[in-house]
Amino acid sequence: MLQVLRVAGIPVRVDLSWLVVFGLISWSLAAGYFPRVLPEASAGMAWMHGVVAALLLFVSVFLHELSHALVAIEQGVPVSGIRLHVFGGVSEMEAEPPTPRAELLIAAVGPLTSFVIAALCYGLGQALGGPPWVAALTGYLAAVNFIVALFNLVPGFPLDGGRLLHALLWWGSGRQEWATLWASRAGSVFALSMIALGIVRALGGEMVGGLWFVFIGFFLHQAARASRELIGIRARLEPLRVAEVMTPVDADAVDAPVGSPADAVEPDASAWQAFLKLGRVSAGRVPVVDGGRLVGIVGRRELREALTERPDADVERRAA
Repeated sequence: MLQVLRVAGIPVRVDLSWLVVFGLISWSLAAGYFPRVLPEASAGMAWMHGVVAALLLFVSVFLHELSHALVAIEQGVPVSGIRLHVFGGVSEMEAEPPTPRAELLIAAVGPLTSFVIAALCYGLGQALGGPPWVAALTGYLAAVNFIVALFNLVPGFPLDGGRLLHALLWWGSGRQEWATLWASRAGSVFALSMIALGIVRALGGEMVGGLWFVFIGFFLHQAARASRELIGIRARLEPLRVAEVMTPVDADAVDAPVGSPADAVEPDASAWQAFLKLGRVSAGRVPVVDGGRLVGIVGRRELREALTERPDADVERRAA
């Protein structure tokens, strides 16, 4: 993971998988799209256009995620960073939106941003005229941002449309767990449909496109299933205090304050908050700090033990 810049205090990181996708998109544009729409262009010019278009595509993805992050912060949800990866990007929020309205606003602004970028690119291409490569570049960016916006509006977790569906179900029912369950089920249905379509396309001769559909569908299905599993984890951990699950530190061994680092939790915080914190650190455990003094350690081992002691056979039934 490489941090490339910081915007409005939000670190922007690039996953190594992004470099692979950047290369593939540049190659596909240089070998397919630009030679088709600009037959007079040399191979070198086609590659230059392909690289520029791929870069601008990822700038568009970054702006999509930045809009999520800025609205999340405005709604009181801390954001630890923006990560660009093989499937696009993600805004790494440190907590769930506090209300359905907050989630609705956070989810809606991403597709809206992509629609605005698509409209601006289309309008810019029409207004500028000039060399054919301008129309080819702006036309590509307009089309792909429009498709990104539409794809993200599919009503299934973890897409923005799934978040919108979740917010509306939560708003209408007042039951967050129930809303999560059904939004994740919708995400699984969409993901399995993508996998089936990908297999059909692959069998029909579109091997690359078909396998890409299967790949994305598998990723979405895994994410939707993880959302359902989080219902049970949250139900079991939220009632517990960190002090109940942490491994205490001998007070005699720590006779000086250690401060309160950003990745620390307080003993009165819920174990669910510790779980969310652990998802954002690589060490596998975080310090428990009380009044600036280290009092314990909580990590994946402690949380696994807490989950084992609190079976959740009825959690999904209760959410349904």
